[in-house]
Amino acid sequence: MLLVIITLLAAVVGSAHGAVDNSLSWNGWGNGIYNNRWTSNKAVNKANVQTLTTKCQLTYQFGVSATPTIHGKMVYYPTWNGSFIALDYTTCKPVWTLNVTNIIYSYEIPTAETRRATYQVSRTSPQIDLENKVLYFGTQTHALLVAVDLLTGKVLATQKINTHPFAVITGSPTLWRGRIFVGASSYEEPAPLFFPNYTCCNFIGNMASLTFNKATKKFTTKWSIPTLPSGEGWSGAGVWGSQPSIDDRRNQVFFGTGNVYNFPPEYAHCATKSADCLPPGVNQESLIAIDIPTGRTNWVRRVSGMDAWNGACVMSPIDTKNCPAQPPGRDADFGMAPTFVSKKTSDGKLNQDVVVVGQKTATIFAFDAANGDPVWTSDVSRMRGGGISWGIAVDSERVYYTLPYSRFDVPFNTSTSIYGAASLGNGSVLWETRANISVNAVALQPPTVAGDLVLYPRAGIMSSDGGPADYDNSRGALVVLEKKTGAVVMEMELETNFQGGIAVVGDYVFFGTGYRNGVYYLGDGSLYVMKVAGKEKGKGKGNKV
Repeated sequence: MLLVIITLLAAVVGSAHGAVDNSLSWNGWGNGIYNNRWTSNKAVNKANVQTLTTKCQLTYQFGVSATPTIHGKMVYYPTWNGSFIALDYTTCKPVWTLNVTNIIYSYEIPTAETRRATYQVSRTSPQIDLENKVLYFGTQTHALLVAVDLLTGKVLATQKINTHPFAVITGSPTLWRGRIFVGASSYEEPAPLFFPNYTCCNFIGNMASLTFNKATKKFTTKWSIPTLPSGEGWSGAGVWGSQPSIDDRRNQVFFGTGNVYNFPPEYAHCATKSADCLPPGVNQESLIAIDIPTGRTNWVRRVSGMDAWNGACVMSPIDTKNCPAQPPGRDADFGMAPTFVSKKTSDGKLNQDVVVVGQKTATIFAFDAANGDPVWTSDVSRMRGGGISWGIAVDSERVYYTLPYSRFDVPFNTSTSIYGAASLGNGSVLWETRANISVNAVALQPPTVAGDLVLYPRAGIMSSDGGPADYDNSRGALVVLEKKTGAVVMEMELETNFQGGIAVVGDYVFFGTGYRNGVYYLGDGSLYVMKVAGKEKGKGKGNKV
């Protein structure tokens, strides 16, 4: 019994993949400290995945997009209507429920501008501290890190990560050896679209490391690293998506950054130059490695020349007061944190430990984890730009990705989305599977690797102008492929758009449907718990919450 407890604990708090069977839980966005969205689970496989049936379906206004966190018989997730749920998925009944909107208002009543620019919700995958029975998640409005009692849902503490009024937490937290890591991004980037007289911009992104004492109910900030120098006219470089990854050998944490919103006039020429044109400390569109004990920067790898962009650049006509460059930058940031891959778990594909990450340019990079030196670079869209944003999945042989806008030459309003896999060893494309051509499907979200399968969300269907209002109001699908070949095993249509991440634990598959984009009401979405055929039979549906 003691061995079982130790094994479960190690899996939840983030042990090295391969050393522990992590098929018993799914913790956070990336399923552990490596952020690889890979489970050793083989209970769901090619032979039985087509027997998946719905065990629970709980419906919420706007729906669920965060990858659920699972431990034991519990699944934890936030909703776009401002709730947070702890659900016993064996009964389909909530054990406890939180009102995240109330948590935000209890901390500080947001201004009218903040309410309009940000959502009073959480969209992050929660992180479980099993040893202390605490659960952590982030909020959008106020950029709060929240600690709650794992068993009861009682709010223990909140901590603001970034003081800007439009700062948000969109990336999920990571827990490692008592340290919590979480970054801040910002909805100041689209603010010129919301506020006609807005003067853009002054937000600066950051990555913070904190500890939490359950006895005193207090967070302590160990360090907070800004992505740009302050007081010099730079803004932006938010820390957006997935979750920070950990190099447990070197005790360092990795994260990626976004584009700048504006810049000092003397650096305007850097828009047409390489990343070397930028001064030290301007870490836009960069991969950053931080020494965990000290907060010292171990290395920075900037991959782009200056990319200056904000919402003013898409106005018609362009708001030249707020759009920082003519022509505007590409908005080609890192929408994800990198995945750490140990040489030991790479099946001989690597000569060193690496971090792997995808950029919105559809370029996938592998860098040496020790020093940030390039190992390989792969443009999987063949110089056409592809929009890799939400994350990748990595196992011992391949890097799996979703490419919303691929290399195929087709009319503008025709979907070009593909699911793909590249070699972990050199980045070469191993296979590509086009999203369902017959229904003109659009795919955006990250894959999940489980056993011999890779599971993808299909966001929806493009039918007219190709914009979000089109596919967001259509029906998505759960798509399952063979991970070695990309052959389609199954495609299961869902009730609405599918813009969430998939978790696989034991015989179960968990995910949410629906989204909230601030412009259109997209209707309701659901939290799904599905199960392959086995000893336990039956299915059930919950009521709308």
